[in-house]
Amino acid sequence: MQVCRLIEIEPSATPDSAPLRELLRRTTAAVHARMHLHPGFAAVQERTIDRADYTKLLLRLYGFYLPFETAADLAPVRSGWLASDIAALGAGKLLDAPVPRCRAIPRLECPQTLLGALYVIEGSALGGTGLARSLGGLLGEGNMAGRWFFSSGGADHGKQWRAFLDRLAAVPAEAAQRNNVVAGATAMFAVFEQWLDGWETIGHA
Repeated sequence: MQVCRLIEIEPSATPDSAPLRELLRRTTAAVHARMHLHPGFAAVQERTIDRADYTKLLLRLYGFYLPFETAADLAPVRSGWLASDIAALGAGKLLDAPVPRCRAIPRLECPQTLLGALYVIEGSALGGTGLARSLGGLLGEGNMAGRWFFSSGGADHGKQWRAFLDRLAAVPAEAAQRNNVVAGATAMFAVFEQWLDGWETIGHA
């Protein structure tokens, strides 16, 4: 049997009987709130971001999602959307040069820690649909080019999110397994937040 070891987490005030989704929500609430205030995402939401800064934001996200998909042994779908968006903005040549990549992706060696990491990814994609709608002024109303990533490739991400929640609900009630899911999400959020702090200095590792 595979043994998952990631990081220790502080005991939660949430009862062990609480749904895992609720435990994840409470544990990551603070960092989730901070991500809403990230200047790049906030500028997209407020429709004040320009093409140059939007390109920087997408490049920074590309530098995160490509190594994440590699570490998680996933097809490069989201990084592919980002590459398409960057090209649509006329900056595809920047991908020919080495784009800074996150080197701190958490170890995702067992199903529970990977599931925790995916909670961050799938939740971010769900929130991205709102950002996609805010890009009409910058990219043109009804134009998908430049916002494939935030639009999840045009898929019904609400349906995908519900399928992911079914996976969470299927996690056994054993404390060790639940804690590994929470630890995976906590570690992933920490790395994601730190990486996005450098979005305006794209071009520097």
